[in-house]
Amino acid sequence: MRDGGRPRSSLALVSFALVVAIVTATIVLFAAMHLVTLPRLRDMAGGLQVFDLRFLGYDRTDAVALLRALGSEGRAEYLRVQLRLDDAFAPLYGLALSLALAEILGRAGLGRVASFLLAFAVVLPTAGFDIAENAAIAELLRRPPDTLDQAVVAVASFRTTTKWAFAGLGAAVALTGILLANRRIDRDYDE
Repeated sequence: MRDGGRPRSSLALVSFALVVAIVTATIVLFAAMHLVTLPRLRDMAGGLQVFDLRFLGYDRTDAVALLRALGSEGRAEYLRVQLRLDDAFAPLYGLALSLALAEILGRAGLGRVASFLLAFAVVLPTAGFDIAENAAIAELLRRPPDTLDQAVVAVASFRTTTKWAFAGLGAAVALTGILLANRRIDRDYDE
């Protein structure tokens, strides 16, 4: 019953509570960004999409247009509100999605260690590039729009598109895992 002096059920309960807290915080931050700050920034920018959500990236012309449309008030809100929320969100979703993907892969038949390694290898780069993207976007927001050079914009855009590429890879791995897990469940049910 005891493992290292602690009841196993207590450790399982603490682990479960920690996962619930991480997932809850992730959902709350996601909702705050997607229901409040991102729509507000899009409105402030006259309908232009913010950098974070431009899946295919952007160039200097796009960046200057967005920064001008946001104005100084919008740039300040993007920098002080949206990027701070996203900086907290990225590690939380990195952990939450890694744990969820590991569970999916485990149910698909991958071993426990392999499931965790693959899940973290697929999801954590997304979170890492999201944090790096935020730093690059912060640099864009701090500069007057007319002083942006293409190299600074290219770095930010690369980080944005790479973040979304890893997110797409994660979704593909999750979908494959779900299909394999369902196939495995169907096989077990038929037997």
